[in-house]
Amino acid sequence: MLALALSKLKNEEWWVEIETLDSTPDTKLHHIDQSSGQNVIQTRNIEIVDWEENVDDIMEVIAKKCSRAYPGHYLLLVNARHVGKALNIDRVMEEMQKIRSPFLEVWLFAFVGQDNAKVVRVAPGGLVIDLNLIAELKKARNQEKFLRRGIRGVSTEFRDLGLTYLPIPRCD
Repeated sequence: MLALALSKLKNEEWWVEIETLDSTPDTKLHHIDQSSGQNVIQTRNIEIVDWEENVDDIMEVIAKKCSRAYPGHYLLLVNARHVGKALNIDRVMEEMQKIRSPFLEVWLFAFVGQDNAKVVRVAPGGLVIDLNLIAELKKARNQEKFLRRGIRGVSTEFRDLGLTYLPIPRCD
């Protein structure tokens, strides 16, 4: 959902890579930046935590994550899955100013209707992105797949890498 929100906010394509080898970050988001005239892969390392029914206050979840050591370029995404509990975003932004956070940014994700969601940056605060999930997912359906990473070998024989998709540079 954060990739959809960033894509909508910046009119860019972001790809999700689920981390499978290391315990952190939980996932990575990638974007190919061509503003310099070259292809530069921008990567956002995302740590994800759920706010569920067994914790009353979302700030307990955030404070616990912020008390751990993370690199300063990581983003924290809090999935607000606590059903039946009101989420006061203004209060969360106020409380975030009192917490020493190791994260570059802290984001909240919450469903606000059957097909609608909000993605809010609470630290540094003030950025709200409304998502109509059906419309955003329909747009994302046309997105090209991100390239598959390979390794450089020393052999002289060819090997079939299968289909590789690269996005066509936009000429906007």
